[in-house]
Amino acid sequence: MRLFDPRLMHLLTFLTRRSGWLTPLEVSQTFNLDGRRVPPRTVHRWFSVLREKGGFVYYPYPKANLLGLQDVLVRCRGLRNPKILGLLPFSASFSAEVELGDGSSVVSQSYWVPGSALNVFLDFWKAAKELGLVADFRLLKARNTHFIFSPFHEVITPDGKAHLTGPADNRYFELLIRRHLREEFEVNVGEMIAESPLVVPLVVEHIWEHFSSRQVWQVIRSREASFRGYAKGRFTRALRKPGSALRLLQKQWRELMDRFDEVFLQPRVFFDWPSLTNSMFLNFILRAASPDASLKLAIEASRRSIVTAFKPGLDVEGECHVSCFLPVDQFLPVVRLVNQYHKARAPPVIAVQDRPPTISLGQVSFCKLDWRLFDPSSLAWRFPGQERIEQLKSLPTDV
Repeated sequence: MRLFDPRLMHLLTFLTRRSGWLTPLEVSQTFNLDGRRVPPRTVHRWFSVLREKGGFVYYPYPKANLLGLQDVLVRCRGLRNPKILGLLPFSASFSAEVELGDGSSVVSQSYWVPGSALNVFLDFWKAAKELGLVADFRLLKARNTHFIFSPFHEVITPDGKAHLTGPADNRYFELLIRRHLREEFEVNVGEMIAESPLVVPLVVEHIWEHFSSRQVWQVIRSREASFRGYAKGRFTRALRKPGSALRLLQKQWRELMDRFDEVFLQPRVFFDWPSLTNSMFLNFILRAASPDASLKLAIEASRRSIVTAFKPGLDVEGECHVSCFLPVDQFLPVVRLVNQYHKARAPPVIAVQDRPPTISLGQVSFCKLDWRLFDPSSLAWRFPGQERIEQLKSLPTDV
């Protein structure tokens, strides 16, 4: 079976347009091709093909603010030592880019920063600039990151080429994002996390490629000393009985899935998108006339893209960051959209991903959240900001 077989692309599309994270058995109960139900064994096999050939990862994407974390994008120019990108254990993504305005090389990195540590986080980057480790930087706080997935079977050919025959129908995601943006937004540990801090390692480990509760349990058991503080009530006793503990862990996960919309934004599908020919990443920051206009821009851009990430800004009304993975021939149409929607006097920031340095510079530590820094007793995150600022002082600036 080829990686970009239309059947697999139909399956990926199905997964992104469900409010929940589904097991292969659950997928088989509702997923149909040509009006025929797909058996569980076939779904298992297709998942395996996607993982082995395409680096497929499928997980529920949480509302970071309900974990007590603020979504922050950092863009830095003149990076002189990439080690600074791995110092803070709260990073979520990494990309090396070239800005089209002046051709500057920029590193873009997303973080989930504890709400109480935002000032220390800013101090970290100020110190990096003062020490000459970066020439300059810019922060953008967002109301979480939302993903828009076009129907993969309509925008990817069987031979692995990005190709659009017409604007994609992404109304499902427009309605989903509008609903989320109407919700009250505060960066505080949510009620369900407060009731059971075990939710934190469960959610975080499911993000980092562990697609079953058994795998998550194995990881947590390997960090048992750190994990004991998360156990409350029955789980404290069950910790010494692996079978009972696993069942309780699975029960916690099922309860999470039953209350999916309380904790998660949406299911996310991560795949080896760069292996598609005729594709590129286009990123931009702009200020639209209003928050509603910024969402309209994101949706319009997504209709010409394969995957779109939308970060609605918090500090400046109408400001947003949008990242589009799109066919190369859609580059100019999307840039025209950016210029159409941008209303500030200063020009928008438009950049394309520079793949060679993204691959050569990228490290696991650039995209890793360490749940062991969450204190289950105080429901607060420990942010080692001052420690990391001291580490900055020992880094050379000529790497």
